[in-house]
Amino acid sequence: MVFASLTQAVKAYGKMPHVWISGIFSALAILLTYYLAFTVSEVAGLAVMVIFFFAFPYILAGTYGVLIDNNKKKGAFKIYARYGFRRCLFPNILLVLLTWFLMNLATSLLLIFGVSPEMALYVSLFVVIPLVFFCYFADITAIRHNLTMGQAVKDSAKRVSAGSFSITAFYLMNIALLFFASFFMSFVMSFVGFEALMPLTELTEEAVASMPLEELTALVLTPEVIFATVISLAVTALVFVPFFVSFKTYFFKRMLTVYNGSAYHRPAEEEGEYDEKGRWFKYK
Repeated sequence: MVFASLTQAVKAYGKMPHVWISGIFSALAILLTYYLAFTVSEVAGLAVMVIFFFAFPYILAGTYGVLIDNNKKKGAFKIYARYGFRRCLFPNILLVLLTWFLMNLATSLLLIFGVSPEMALYVSLFVVIPLVFFCYFADITAIRHNLTMGQAVKDSAKRVSAGSFSITAFYLMNIALLFFASFFMSFVMSFVGFEALMPLTELTEEAVASMPLEELTALVLTPEVIFATVISLAVTALVFVPFFVSFKTYFFKRMLTVYNGSAYHRPAEEEGEYDEKGRWFKYK
C-alpha cells in the first residue's frame, strides 16, 4: 500500500503535470517573501507569506481532485480547486492554530518548572506530533466526503486509528523522505552558496568554540548565506512539495478501501455531480 502509493507519486511527476503547481507555488512564495522582506520591509514579507498560506489550500484542493479521480481534462483542476478550497482551508487553519496553542502552552508550563528554553521547545514539538498524526488527512477527507471541519478531523482520526501497520509505515516513509529532502537541500546549498560558506569551512572547532556568539551569528547570517539558503529552500520545495502532496493523495485513495465512504458515521450521501462552477447537482 505504501510502496504502491510511493511509486504512483514518482510517476505523477510525468503523467500528471498538475502536481507541479504546488511546488511552483511554494517556491514562488519563498522567493517573493524573501524579496519583499529584504527590499521593502519584514511586514511586507510577512503579509505575503500569510496570503500565500491562505491561498495554498486552493492549490491543494485542485491537486487532490485531479489525482484521486485521475482527471486530466482541461479545466478540471480549477473546478476541483473551487469546490474544495473552503473545505481544505478550515481544517488546515484549525491544525495550525491548535499546534501553535499547544506548543506555546507546553513551552510555558515547562519554563515555569525550570526547564531550559531549548529543552522546552523540543518537548513541545513532541506534544503536537500526535495532533498532526491524527489530523493529517482532515483536509482531503473534508473535500472527498463533503464534511465540516469537526467531522473531517474525526474522520481523519478514525482512518489513522484503523490503518495500523500501513499508517505507521506511511508516516515513517514521510519522515525518511523529509531527511532525504534535507540532504537534497544541503547538496543544493553546497553549490549555490559555495563561496558564501567558504569562510565557515575554514574555521576549526577551537576557533568556533572561542568565537563570541555575536561574531559567530554575524558570520553565519550574512546576506550571501541567507540568499543561498533561500534559493536552496525554494529549489527543494519545487521538487519535493509535489511529491509529498501526491504521495499523501494516492495513499488516501487506497485508504478509501478501509471504510466504505466516510469514516464519520452519518446518513448516506446523495449521489450527484459538480458543474464547471463547482455547484452540486444531485441525481434524481
